[in-house]
Amino acid sequence: MPAKPTTAKEWLACLAFDEMYDIIPTGHIVPIIGPEIWIDGNGRRFSRGDYIKKHGVDPLLGWDAIKAYRKAAGKKDRAVML
Repeated sequence: MPAKPTTAKEWLACLAFDEMYDIIPTGHIVPIIGPEIWIDGNGRRFSRGDYIKKHGVDPLLGWDAIKAYRKAAGKKDRAVML
């Protein structure tokens, strides 16, 4: 696994590693007025640009991978609760 995930498969592989939790996006807030807000695994809030500067990865790619996983796994997935 590379140091920084770039594909959906690599992002989902990060879920198994404790040291990767802080770079995994856990939230995406899109307010009606103002910039979008990304929340990292530690609960800190960033703009997309600041997230990329801090963690070196684009949170949108990770967020899309997580959404696709949730859609495929459904509500009854108990192996990994995201």
